[in-house]
Amino acid sequence: MYQKKFIPFTEDEIRMVNASALAKKFNCTSMWIGKVLKLQEEPANEKSKRIIEAAREIVNMYAAYSSNKNI
Repeated sequence: MYQKKFIPFTEDEIRMVNASALAKKFNCTSMWIGKVLKLQEEPANEKSKRIIEAAREIVNMYAAYSSNKNI
């Protein structure tokens, strides 16, 4: 069965994400958010997976905004 490969964030993508806002949303510290975003493999627990999903959503919004801005 095909399994989606985990793609880690680049340093530029990590800078796009507001760690303190995600920390408030997920009730943890911004330091922990930073550690989760720097993971090189898929996180094991559900909270980390949800943080990664939320951060990907933010990065995708930035990408969509900057691609529309260049038109």
